[in-house]
Amino acid sequence: MIGSLRGKIIYKGLDRVEIDTGGIGWEVFVSRNDLSGIGLNDLVELFIFHHTAENTSSLFGFLIRKDKHVFEMLISVSGVGPKTAIEIFSAGKGERILKAVAEADVDFFQQVKGVGKKGAQRIIIDLKAKVGSARDLDFEREAGANEVVYQALSNLGFRKEEIRQAVNLLPEKIANDDEKIKFILKSIGKNERQNS
Repeated sequence: MIGSLRGKIIYKGLDRVEIDTGGIGWEVFVSRNDLSGIGLNDLVELFIFHHTAENTSSLFGFLIRKDKHVFEMLISVSGVGPKTAIEIFSAGKGERILKAVAEADVDFFQQVKGVGKKGAQRIIIDLKAKVGSARDLDFEREAGANEVVYQALSNLGFRKEEIRQAVNLLPEKIANDDEKIKFILKSIGKNERQNS
């Protein structure tokens, strides 16, 4: 299974590129959005989805790993194949697609060739639950160096959005996890008193 390809772009077409990885040229379909950010002879890394059907085998590539995950969610929807999914990415990248699902933005999906109103509604309904789980994964990845802080505040019953906002306001000089937690608890307590 090919997870990613790193190499030089030796051909750029309307809907695909050819990437040379040590003497092997791989033809990879990409969205128009990603295509606009790729130039001939550029050294790039593409995150790959390898699609196999009865008589065909195609590679679909993305400049951002998360976009590949969103693509996989899209093709899990009945009636949405990889060609339609990559067209959706030409209308907007992964974040924009997730936003359209979260906001039930039927018009966003309808602008894509081959996606009618019913198709757009099906995508939104099928992906609603998956968008929630994708955001949970983002939250876990976002924790990074502040994982202990995130976990402690989560255990205390704070909502993910509250934690995210509080961590973003942490002064850079505070490096210790215990100090970070104390600072955030004081900040949240102060805000609650001001709002009461």
